[in-house]
Amino acid sequence: MSPYKKILYFFCTNCQPNRSSTIKYAFPLIFAVAALLGTAAVVSNSKSFIHLESSSSSVRSGQTFQIDVYVTAHVPINAVDINLTFPKEQISIVGIDIGESVITLWTEEPYIKNNSVILQGGTFRKGFLGDHKIATINARAIQTGLAQFTAEDVVLLAGDGSGTAVKVSETGKESTSLYIAHEDGTFTPVKEGVGLQGTASVVLITDIDGDGKVTLGDISRFMAAWSSRAVIYDFNGDGAMSFRDFGIILADSFLQ
Repeated sequence: MSPYKKILYFFCTNCQPNRSSTIKYAFPLIFAVAALLGTAAVVSNSKSFIHLESSSSSVRSGQTFQIDVYVTAHVPINAVDINLTFPKEQISIVGIDIGESVITLWTEEPYIKNNSVILQGGTFRKGFLGDHKIATINARAIQTGLAQFTAEDVVLLAGDGSGTAVKVSETGKESTSLYIAHEDGTFTPVKEGVGLQGTASVVLITDIDGDGKVTLGDISRFMAAWSSRAVIYDFNGDGAMSFRDFGIILADSFLQ
């Protein structure tokens, strides 16, 4: 009798050999599933990558927001070099918060150069594992449009005493975007060849109160303006506030 079956029979007196075909085949299946789950866990933890998180998906001109920069390490990492680019005509960086950073020693205090935020530093420890914050970028929206932050030229070094470069895997989260609207909630189309291409249609943000999400409060404001047919709530760009716009804001609320 195998050790696994002895353990099973110890805790389950009714689970005797050949008691039923269910026990006979279910037991190997349990271990097979456990093995697959274990393999999946190993695979999911076998990559190091960077990811950006925005405090809001949409803001209005003049509002502030934050971009959190994280690194997830599958091997001990003790040094990072990150170049975070942003559209300086649309965004003003007002500060870089490193109070919660896993980085304890900076080659230079994080700084801004042209349209980039430079983050270079390391730790006194052998390195960090798992998901850790590198910095929080505090920014202010200036010009309407679709603004994108992107982590480029990322270098991660292993804490192995040799400064071995750790491969940075792409996860699709190396960049984050947010819409910047005018103070009245309207959004100016981007002209062809200026800024991000392919966004030449008029887009109106359904986050009416500018809190970063579409909630019942936004729907209530929309309904309050229904009798006046306010054009600023023309979400589909057909020139009028209509029932289609109502459907759009409901859909956006549902998808939060």
